[in-house]
Amino acid sequence: MDCETLTQALEYADLTSYQADAYLTLLEMGVSPAIEIGRESGVPVSQVYEVLRDLESKGYVETIEREKLYIRPCDPDVSMTDLEARGELLHDAAEEIRERYRQPKRVDARIGVTKRVETAVENAQILIDDADTVIEVAGTYEQLQQLLPTFQAARDRGVVVRAVAYVHDGQTAPKDFDPTGALSELRVCSIPGPFLVVIDRHRTCFAPNTRSDEAYGVLVNDRILPFVFHWYYLTCLWNPYHRIYIDESEQFTYVTIEEFIRDCYRLYEDGYDLQVVVDGVDLGTEVETTLEGTVTDISFLGDERQPTRLTLSDLGSHATVTLDMGEETVVVGGWGAVFEDVELRTASLVGLQTGETPPIE
Repeated sequence: MDCETLTQALEYADLTSYQADAYLTLLEMGVSPAIEIGRESGVPVSQVYEVLRDLESKGYVETIEREKLYIRPCDPDVSMTDLEARGELLHDAAEEIRERYRQPKRVDARIGVTKRVETAVENAQILIDDADTVIEVAGTYEQLQQLLPTFQAARDRGVVVRAVAYVHDGQTAPKDFDPTGALSELRVCSIPGPFLVVIDRHRTCFAPNTRSDEAYGVLVNDRILPFVFHWYYLTCLWNPYHRIYIDESEQFTYVTIEEFIRDCYRLYEDGYDLQVVVDGVDLGTEVETTLEGTVTDISFLGDERQPTRLTLSDLGSHATVTLDMGEETVVVGGWGAVFEDVELRTASLVGLQTGETPPIE
């Protein structure tokens, strides 16, 4: 480090330019008369004694009374302790300021607003670490790539991870983008859209990728608002677009009751016995539960019309599935279930057998 930079550093430690100059001159000369320090440094001789006394009071030098006033530097291990402490304090303060800048502004305990899209992605990474059941995510390939290690850890915990990648003009995935082991299913959306993550039905991260006047992110920790984001994801980003990857072990696993009914209702109506495993929450005890049984009833608003092909819009209202578990029957509802026995988290079709053919009316 050159002398000018070292002087600047000492000035940051609350030394004046004269004090820094005198101190650095003393370090080069060693024990020296005060008057000589004044001559060799840029400190006016008339001020050198006052400057050296100030340095002594700050612990940088000490005086030796002889026939002349001699000055010697103090042990740096002692005199530099304060400077090092200041450096650590400033470093810690800088890190804290960066962290506070990245942290969302809290509107209330449930909603936070960030100033950067990147902050929403970073916060999503933290929240995904705590995911238990289902993650729905949409983003650019770059954003998904950033989250792949976190998705991998979630998949290792048994979490279902459904992802949508935004593509345009024939864009393909980067060569190093590998969904194996990190995603349950991947679809591509041809219209650029927002970064969106819905985690376990009560946490959401949202940030616009395009068509926004300014960059921002929204973080939601709530049981109501994520439902709105989920339906936007399901109907606008997920359902209309084709699949490019699926983990075969989860090919018949559903994370919404609406998708299960849409795909399986006709089989049920045609007389097939559907063996299903449901992971959900017992609404009576609010404890997670796993059920295994045969579907004995599928009910939804408008089922009396006997639709030939169901769409998600047909199932946007009340919908239930009843399971025969041998000793009891259980009514399973979807997200936000109130009157049913169990709120569904996931449903897996594990068996399909020919049952009694319903009578022709």
